[in-house]
Amino acid sequence: MITAEQIVTLYQQRKKDRSPYINQMDDVRRHYNGDVVVPLPELDDMEKPAVANLVAQGIEQFSMRVASVMPDVSFPALRPGIQASEDKAYQRRMATKGWLDMNKATMKMRRRARYMTAYGCSPVSISPVSLDSHDKRAIPFWRPRNPLSTYPAQSYDPDSMEPDNCIFVDKRSLAWLRQTYPQQANALYTAKETGDVLINILEYVDAEETVLVAMGVDRRPGENQTVVQSSMQLVLERIPNRAGICPVVMPGRITLDRMSGMFDQLLGMYQRQAKLDSLETIAVFRSIFQDEWVVASANSNGKPRIIEEADGKQGRRGIIENGNLQVVGIQTNQGVPLALDRLERAQRLTAGIPSEFGGESGSNIRTARRGEMVMGSTVDMPIQELQEIFAASMEAEIRRAIAFQKAYHGSKPSQYVMGTSGVVTQKDYVPNEAFETDLCYVKYSVPGSDVNGMVIAIGQRVGTGIMSKQTAREMDPAIEDPTRERDQVELEGIRQALLTGLEQQAASGQLDPASIARIASIKATDHVPLEVAVSRVHEEMQKKQAQAQQAQQQGQPFAPPGQEAMNPEQPNMVDQMPGMAPPGMPGAPMPAPEQGPQDLASMLRSLRSSANQSPAEQALGQ
Repeated sequence: MITAEQIVTLYQQRKKDRSPYINQMDDVRRHYNGDVVVPLPELDDMEKPAVANLVAQGIEQFSMRVASVMPDVSFPALRPGIQASEDKAYQRRMATKGWLDMNKATMKMRRRARYMTAYGCSPVSISPVSLDSHDKRAIPFWRPRNPLSTYPAQSYDPDSMEPDNCIFVDKRSLAWLRQTYPQQANALYTAKETGDVLINILEYVDAEETVLVAMGVDRRPGENQTVVQSSMQLVLERIPNRAGICPVVMPGRITLDRMSGMFDQLLGMYQRQAKLDSLETIAVFRSIFQDEWVVASANSNGKPRIIEEADGKQGRRGIIENGNLQVVGIQTNQGVPLALDRLERAQRLTAGIPSEFGGESGSNIRTARRGEMVMGSTVDMPIQELQEIFAASMEAEIRRAIAFQKAYHGSKPSQYVMGTSGVVTQKDYVPNEAFETDLCYVKYSVPGSDVNGMVIAIGQRVGTGIMSKQTAREMDPAIEDPTRERDQVELEGIRQALLTGLEQQAASGQLDPASIARIASIKATDHVPLEVAVSRVHEEMQKKQAQAQQAQQQGQPFAPPGQEAMNPEQPNMVDQMPGMAPPGMPGAPMPAPEQGPQDLASMLRSLRSSANQSPAEQALGQ
C-alpha cells in the first residue's frame, strides 16, 4: 500500500523529469489558442499576431481526418464452426461496440486526436463508474486525459503503451473539497474565507488501487496568516482495483528519442513571421501619418515659427513665418511581403500542411486528380501512422474494459445499448459467459484515408470485382453490424422481387382485385412489411376456402371409408390447396399461353394476313 508521501515524491520527481516536454506542450497550446503576444514597443500591449496560424490549422485538419473514421473491432471465435462459440464471439463484438457507442467514442476520439497531433501523446483511462453522477449504466467508461497533467511511470520499451502506474494532477476548489471530504479539508485549510483557493489533487492509479491525495496549501507572504497547515499531503480516499490491471493506456507518436508533437518545429517560424508582419504594420502606420518638419528659409533672419495651424476640414490655411513646411514620407520595403511568403512556405513544408487545408490550390495544379495526389502524398502517411497507433491503443483499452466489466458486473445480465438510467430491458449477454477471452483485433479498414476517400476506395474495389460486398461491409465504418446489413440487403432484394411479381400478376390478371385491395389495405392501416401483408391475406383466404370445403363436405352424401363423394358440378376440393387461388383453378384467371415457335407463328398470323407476310413469316407459318 503506497503512502501519500510516496505519491507526492513520485509526482515531484516525474514533474522534474518531464518538465521539458510539459513546457513544449504548453508552448504549443498557447500558439494553438492564439495567446502569443508580439513583443514590439510601438504596438499595443495586447497586440496579437495577424498572420495565418498554421499551427492551429494543421492540428485541426490532421486530427479531424484521423478521427473521421472509427476502427472496426472483431473478436475471433475460440471454436470456429461451432455455433455456440460463434454466438459468443458475436456477443463480445456487439457488447464492445455498445460500450463505445454509449461512451460517444467518436467525440472522444476527436479530442484524443488533437492531443496526439499537438502534444505527441494521448492518454486515456478506463473506469467502472462515470464522472456524471446521473449516469447509472453498468459499463466501462473511457476518459481522455490531458497530457499536460499526466505523469506515467517510465518504461524502457519505447513502443509500450501500458504503464505500470500513473499520476494525474487536477485542481479543485476548496468549496468542492469541503463538500466532498469535509474532515480532510479542515485538516488542510482552517481559514473561514474560501476565496478562489485551488488545491492540487493527485490521482494515483495502478493495478491494485486508486488513491486520491490532496496537497496542502502553500502559505505565501502577504496572505492571511490564519492559514494553518497540519499536513502538506493527505489521503482523501483509497479505492481497491478489482480488475487487477492498471487502467491507463498512453499511446504516443513514433519519434527518435523524445516525445514531440507534429508542429513543434513551427513555433519559431511562426513567431518570426508574426514579428516581421508587425514591423511592416508599423511602417504602414508611419506612411499614413507622415512626419512634418518646419524648415527655415535660406534668407530668413529668425527661427521658423507656425503662426496658425492649418485645418483642411474647416477650410482654414496655415501660416508659417520664416520657414517652409516639408513632409517626410516613409517608403515601405517591398521585400517584406516576399519574406512573409517565404516563411509561410517554410512552415508548410516543415509540418506537411498543404494549401488544400485552407481551401486553396497550388497554381500548377489543373485537375482534381492531381490535387488529390499532391495532398495524399503529404498527409496520407502521417494519418496512417496515427490511425495504426490508435488501433493498437484501443486493443489495450478494450482488454481493460473487459477486465473491469467482468470484475464489477460479471454475473449481471447486460444490454448492448441502454439508457443512462442503467435499466436493462433486454438481457443480451452476461459478461462472464460471453467474454471467454479478451483477445480482440482492432484495425482501420484503409489506414491513411479519411471517411470520403475510404468510401471511394472500397467502391472502386467492389466495382472492379477484386473485393466481395461482404468484405466491403466489414470495412465500411458506417456499417456497425455487417451480418445484419447483409441480411437487410438480401431481404430488400427479396421484397423487391415479391413486389415485382405481385405487380406483374396484377397487370396480367393472375391476381384477383380483391386480394390486391386487401394487401393494399393492410399496408395502409397496419404499416407492416410487404411479406407480412401477403402472408396475412394468404392465411385469410386459406381460412375462407377451408370453411367452404367443410360446408361442401357436410352437404355431400355419405361415402364409404377410403372413398370421397364427388359432385360433378363442383371441382375436386381435396386436391386444391387452400389459400390464394393458383392459376388454372376456380377464382383465378387462366395462365398465359406457353411461348414457343408455334405460338409465335399463330400470333403473327393473327396480326398480319398471309398477303402481307414476308417469305420468312410464310415459311415459319408452314
